[in-house]
Amino acid sequence: MKSNRIGIMQGRLSPIVNNKIQAFPLETWENEFAQAKECGFEIIEWVIDMTDLEKNPLLSKKGRAAINRCIKKYSVEVPSVCCDYFVEFPFHSESLEIRMQAQGMLIELIRVCPKVGIKFIELPLIGKSGIKSDENAEIVIKLFTDLIPVLESQDLYLLLETDLLPEALTNLFKNISSKRIQINYDTGNSAYWGFDPKVELLNYGNRIGNIHIKDCTPKDYSVHLGTGNVNFELVFELLKKLNYRGDFILQTVRGENHVELAQSFHQFTNDYVVKYLK
Repeated sequence: MKSNRIGIMQGRLSPIVNNKIQAFPLETWENEFAQAKECGFEIIEWVIDMTDLEKNPLLSKKGRAAINRCIKKYSVEVPSVCCDYFVEFPFHSESLEIRMQAQGMLIELIRVCPKVGIKFIELPLIGKSGIKSDENAEIVIKLFTDLIPVLESQDLYLLLETDLLPEALTNLFKNISSKRIQINYDTGNSAYWGFDPKVELLNYGNRIGNIHIKDCTPKDYSVHLGTGNVNFELVFELLKKLNYRGDFILQTVRGENHVELAQSFHQFTNDYVVKYLK
C-alpha cells in the first residue's frame, strides 16, 4: 500500500446536506469518486451518521457492490470510515438499549467493512460520547479489547478520536496493548482545544492510525487551512521524526465552491507531505 495518501472526507465534494458540516451525501456519493479523482485524491473516507442511515450503501449488499464498482472505475479507494453514528449512541450510555445499539452497529461495521476494503473504523468519542470518567474508560476499554480477536481475523483497526487531554489519552493507551486499537489524530481539534502537538505526538504519535487535516482556532471550529492556529510546519516535522506513513484525510471547512476548495486544500496538504515525508 502506498504511504502518505491524501484523501477527503465523504461529502466535502458535494453541496452541504441539511446545513451540517458533515453528513452522508445520499444523492451525490457516486459523483464524488469522479470528482476526487479529478482533484488528485487517492482515497475517500466514508461517513456513517444518522443522515439516511437506512439508505447508506455500506450497510447493504447492493450498496457495497456499487461502492466497489466506483473504487474500480476511478481507482479511488475507501480505506476508512468515520462513524459519527456513535456520537449519538455512546458505548458507555446509561441506557442499556443505547449501549446495545452502539455495540450492534460496531459489530455490523466489523462484518461489512472488509467487503469494500475498509481497514480503519473511526470511533468519535467526543461530545456526549466522550470519556468523562474512569467508569466510561473501563467500559470502552473492555469492549474494544474483547473485539481484538475478531479485528485481527478481519485485519481491521479501531481508531479512537477523543477530546481527552493529552496526558489522559496517554494513560488510556497504557491499558490498551494491541495495535489493533489506535488513534485518529485531528490537527484542527487539537488547535481548537489548545493542545500542544509536540506533547501529543511525542507521547502517542506511534499509535496514530490516520490523520484528519483541518484548521481551527479556539474561537472558530473550522477555518481555511493555514489561517488558524494549527502549526503545520511543526506537526509535519514531528511526523517526519515519527516516520509516519499513514493517510491524511481532509476534513476541512465547508463552502459553496466545494470542488475548488478541495483542490486548493489538496495542494496545501500535498506541499507539506512532499516537503517533509517524501
